[in-house]
Amino acid sequence: MYVLLLALVFAGALCPAGADIQYTEEISNSGLGPKKVGARKTTNSIYIKGTRQKVRSQIETSKELAQALEKEGKPLNSSTILRLDAAKLYKVDHLRQTYAQEVLPAPAAKTTAKAAAANPNAPEIQFEVKALPDTSRIEGVLCRRVAAQMKARYYQPGTKTLRKENRYLYQAWIAKDFPGYQEIERFQQLQAQKTSFPPLISGDLAQLQGIVEDYDQLAEKAAAKELDGLVLESVLKVFVNSGKGEEQIFQLGRKIRGLSYTALPDSIFEVPKDLNQIKK
Repeated sequence: MYVLLLALVFAGALCPAGADIQYTEEISNSGLGPKKVGARKTTNSIYIKGTRQKVRSQIETSKELAQALEKEGKPLNSSTILRLDAAKLYKVDHLRQTYAQEVLPAPAAKTTAKAAAANPNAPEIQFEVKALPDTSRIEGVLCRRVAAQMKARYYQPGTKTLRKENRYLYQAWIAKDFPGYQEIERFQQLQAQKTSFPPLISGDLAQLQGIVEDYDQLAEKAAAKELDGLVLESVLKVFVNSGKGEEQIFQLGRKIRGLSYTALPDSIFEVPKDLNQIKK
């Protein structure tokens, strides 16, 4: 009886210690600029069980972008299986019925202050973040609202004459105090210790890489302690001012649905036997 009482949490739901986690993440990418370049909707089904993780991704987009993504090696219907217990990574292309197996790269070496020399052409960064007092329940989870803003100011070389300012406005509903969060956090910490392979559940920022010029600075600021937790809903808006007034050029929305703590079968984290292996 005592063990059962310890396991009864979160509005009376039964969630055993070391619970498996499953949820769906929907990411809406508006596309860049008036022509909506790169617009797409991505649905990720995420599974975590101990030292194993799987992300099944499905992308809905235009025919032109679909072809471009395929050429870049980004299939529209894929799975990535991360096995920290075996130090292996599996990438599955469900449309081609193929998979590739890779060895996880070693952990990243710590960057020294000397190695991370300042770039004289880097923008001036201004960042502010604030935890707001209001809360909301999303998928039954009590979330706090956090707002953040980053400005990247580019100057004419060797001067203080402003050439351009990029502004990133972010609002998110974040939670930590719910069954399963410890398992998510534990997996992320273990992954950082074991490999330099980037997190599969880092949220919506991954879609900004190669699109906005301040991605590295934005990713660094996203690690602020006020933003710590699982983001259940968020909106990121990107504005540019090149001296003719500010205009919004991009928007990224993220929602989590179907958060579940039921036991997951081991087969989810295995490659189906009927797939053909591609050896590199």
